[in-house]
Amino acid sequence: MQRTAGRQAGEIKMNLQPLYELRERLESSMIAGVSLLSDDFRLGRAVEQVEPLAGASPVFKRIYYTAKSALAPDCADKCGAVLDTYSLVDAVLCTQGATEAGGEISNIPLAEGKQVISNAPYSTLAPLLEALTTSGSGHYSTVVEMHRDHPELFQDYRLKDALIKGLGAGFSELADQIEKWLCEEGEDIIPILKRDLNPKGKKEMVRRVRIIESLRKEKDNDYYISLLDTAEKEVRETAIYALRHDKGNVQLLLDLIKGEKGNCKKAAQSALISMDGPEALEYWKSAMGKKPGATAPFLALSHSDGMADLLAAALEKMTGRLLAYASDQKPVPNADITAMNSLLESVAGKSSPAICSWYRLAAHKSVSDAMDALLDDQNKPVRFYAYGGCGGGLYSEDRRDNLTFRRLILNILTHSMLCFPDSRLFSLADELFEAAGTEYLKPALVSALFAQPAPEVYDRFAPYFEDKKKEDHSFCVKALESVMQYLWFNTRTGKYELRAAHPDPLYSRDRTITHANPIYEPLDHRWFRLLISDKLNTTPSPYSLGTLINPNDPVVCDILGEYFYQRALDPMVDSRMVFSQMKTCGWVGEKCKGVIVEGIKKPYNRNFWNFQRLVTDAPLTYSQKADEVEEVRRMVRRHEVNIKSWDDQTVQDLCARLREDAKSEGQERQT
Repeated sequence: MQRTAGRQAGEIKMNLQPLYELRERLESSMIAGVSLLSDDFRLGRAVEQVEPLAGASPVFKRIYYTAKSALAPDCADKCGAVLDTYSLVDAVLCTQGATEAGGEISNIPLAEGKQVISNAPYSTLAPLLEALTTSGSGHYSTVVEMHRDHPELFQDYRLKDALIKGLGAGFSELADQIEKWLCEEGEDIIPILKRDLNPKGKKEMVRRVRIIESLRKEKDNDYYISLLDTAEKEVRETAIYALRHDKGNVQLLLDLIKGEKGNCKKAAQSALISMDGPEALEYWKSAMGKKPGATAPFLALSHSDGMADLLAAALEKMTGRLLAYASDQKPVPNADITAMNSLLESVAGKSSPAICSWYRLAAHKSVSDAMDALLDDQNKPVRFYAYGGCGGGLYSEDRRDNLTFRRLILNILTHSMLCFPDSRLFSLADELFEAAGTEYLKPALVSALFAQPAPEVYDRFAPYFEDKKKEDHSFCVKALESVMQYLWFNTRTGKYELRAAHPDPLYSRDRTITHANPIYEPLDHRWFRLLISDKLNTTPSPYSLGTLINPNDPVVCDILGEYFYQRALDPMVDSRMVFSQMKTCGWVGEKCKGVIVEGIKKPYNRNFWNFQRLVTDAPLTYSQKADEVEEVRRMVRRHEVNIKSWDDQTVQDLCARLREDAKSEGQERQT
């Protein structure tokens, strides 16, 4: 095919050769002077050679006769004729040019991926390319904002290599964000990630491997194994951890545990915990028997009953050991305190009968009292702790120094249900609630939200919060507030979910895994009325209530919209703090009358910048904003309010723009 194309190009070139010669002779004649044209026999011969082409095309015919007229002795405008001829010849030759190359025809390699280019000019992509491939300030915001506003640009093949280079960005937040985006890509990105992947590299290569295993999981098991031949340090650690996806890697991981050290051994152990079978269980049984405290964090990754039973056995043994210290009134060694904390941190996600039995033991008042009476070798009270939401921070008084053992257990149970809902834990929470009363109200409420119809949940638990005269009313309200902090409406799924974070044991406390689990039914509407009532003797934060808004539920929007509007008018509340929630409720326009006028009276807004922000954010139409801004101007002139750095001309301009925007808005609606 290529030889044929080349031959055709050669024929065209040969046919046009008279034109090339004519152009050359015309250039020489123009240099010599048109007065000598009649004596230039070379030019005459070149013109005659064009005559055969005159019949092939009108343009060739015109070239021939124009050149012929230039040679005629009686030509009145030789200069014009020569220039016309030259222009025509040059134009034809420029448009009829051809190129050819030797060799075999081969396909041009295209960029990997389904979409190879976006409909965006290079000038649009250039700032992104610079931000991804160079160091400097402001690059993080450039990339993140562009991804937020124009995500389609990131599918352009011109950015793929730059994105992958960005995994090694010196600003770790940018590199982490790019890793997150690439983990959401399809598998088409895999060839680019593997290309030039250096198994001995640093953080960029680690992120590459993490993305590959996130997208491919067990399908690239052979690739992870191949990396082990040369991989070092963090890349090796990451490749080993990726082996957890294939259940056939049990023996390989056992061999790696024997041969590796440090973090690579830890990665092999973390991968092995995902494996089933007698070999893996036997390893963990032996490890728990030797070093329960050091082994327990790996068991946190597993939710199987077999691993739960191993942990339960270690917990019962350690609890008995600690109770013996209490009975003998002996100080507890720091090693035992550390081991118990490690075991407690690994309970989340375990729900076997053996674990439930340990919960019952640990929740018993006599056991809790004995554990609270323990002293360390410095003669200070021992307070156990479980990281990741299991202990401290759930109640205002639950600081580590005074967190009772009984309270810690209920927090661990609550956290386990939030992250890993299980019907056996639901039954256990109800059982402990019935036996211990309101102290176990929080886990009981969580279990009910997961397992019971909405009206039943409200009817059962609302009485604990409605009577302010009850002795434990304050405690119950704090329990309710704590549970509501985990509850939110997911606009993407259209469901209410309980959400909590659990630490990833391999990455310790540097990385957490967020769990979001839907509740049984949407909240009963009566909850919203209770939450904003004075029965709770507390004021819920706008943020916590805002997460409960279902914008598609008119009852919820009416209840909370009215509440937020009244908060916006409250002299002690910064109005701007509730504007977003009002808009989510659809509480805009006439329903929000007065929010700017009342808002400017508050001390939070008495400077010009805050006034402008108040106007911008207010949930009003342009026309309503202009009306209220005019009212504020009158208040300033009457000295009813003093706004620092007030600029009346700027405010007049603001009003004019708002009026113009109102007109445009009205015209668009009519259209």
